[in-house]
Amino acid sequence: MKHIIRSTSGALAAALIAAGCSTAPKASDVAAADSAIGNAGQAVDQAASDPHVAKYAPSELERASASLDQAKAAWSKKHDLQTTTHLAYIAQQRAATAQQLANERASEEVVTVAAAERDHAVHMAATAKPAATGAEVAQEGLAGFASGKARLPPNSARAINDLATTLKDNPDSKVVIEGYTDSVGGHDYNHGLAMRRAEAVRKALLRYKIDPGRILLGSQGESNPVASNDTPAGRRENRRVEITVAGAESVAGASQMGSSQGSTATTSSGGGGRKGQ
Repeated sequence: MKHIIRSTSGALAAALIAAGCSTAPKASDVAAADSAIGNAGQAVDQAASDPHVAKYAPSELERASASLDQAKAAWSKKHDLQTTTHLAYIAQQRAATAQQLANERASEEVVTVAAAERDHAVHMAATAKPAATGAEVAQEGLAGFASGKARLPPNSARAINDLATTLKDNPDSKVVIEGYTDSVGGHDYNHGLAMRRAEAVRKALLRYKIDPGRILLGSQGESNPVASNDTPAGRRENRRVEITVAGAESVAGASQMGSSQGSTATTSSGGGGRKGQ
């Protein structure tokens, strides 16, 4: 009887061992899980290292990290490949969303700050007494960006040179650069195009060794047109960049770039359904 019991116990142990072996994941499943979790972890780490994410999208980053932890648990505890890869994918997407939202919110703040500095500069220009500050207020109009392009117009070189000179002569000043488009194109596309136009001016100033910390960028897209968008000439005037140079005490200079006819100050416009202008 004892022998029978021992045999039964041995058979049960062997069955349990065999059952345990049958649940071991396949090598291909292990590789797939490791890849999914690794990719998600890399995406979460990249988002976490972005200071904009910590400032503007911390809750989205937390959700991404939580999904990554769930993916790891699904694999380590249950070897559930389907659930693991699904949760890892969610973590990766949430990390990407966190970075996108952070960049959008950071850009919105830059535009808000730039607009506030511009308004302050304009106010100071209107109220300051040149005799007291010694500052000059200069305006210059240039000519239009090509439709759908962010490359500086050919006749912008002199204005960029004058602007760089103004900034060098006023080392405490800052420059606010705002890009505009005409009304052709979608809202989001036009905002991006306008920002690229402002960035083109920034890059030109950097070649003159202007401190990048003195340059603020903004995108107004198709808003505030200075001319009618119903005509080619009007749309050309609206494809521009407006620049305000603000000193420590008053405006040191202001210029606008964007039309092909050497006119004075302009503003922008946009909208529509096909590629932006």
